Amino acid sequence: MNDLKRLLEREAVRPLIGGAGLALDDGDFARFLGYCDDPFNYRIRVWSPDLKKDMTWLEHDREGLIELFKSLPEHLQRQGRLHRQVTVATVEPSNVDGFLVVTSPFVVHHTNLEGQTHTLAVGRYIDIVNMIDEKIVLTARDVMLDTRDLGIGLHVPI
Repeated sequence: MNDLKRLLEREAVRPLIGGAGLALDDGDFARFLGYCDDPFNYRIRVWSPDLKKDMTWLEHDREGLIELFKSLPEHLQRQGRLHRQVTVATVEPSNVDGFLVVTSPFVVHHTNLEGQTHTLAVGRYIDIVNMIDEKIVLTARDVMLDTRDLGIGLHVPI
């Protein structure tokens, strides 16, 4: 029965993780926030081999993300389109009832205005998902990047 429960949980979170990625691909930040609980915490971290520790590159709660999205027109933007390939790899119970820890490796590609595509970033999403009361939403996302050089003009969540 435990295997069946895990399978059902995995299938329940797949549209959440995939839908959040598609919303970001489309630049539809309101739709992305619709997948997120309130409160919500978003953080981008990367391991520094020089410092031998994790560095936090970005950290916002829900309100901080809303302000970031509002300010995007004022920032230098990378022209073209981002495309995320996300695979839900593991779904594990957290230490809090009704919450799951979902690990999803991802690759982000960028296609420029000339139609040339290159790999921009790779890493893993470590998501905390709330499944209480038939509600399935992201309560936290840690983006664990392997890529340490993203270039200029990337001010949106990865």
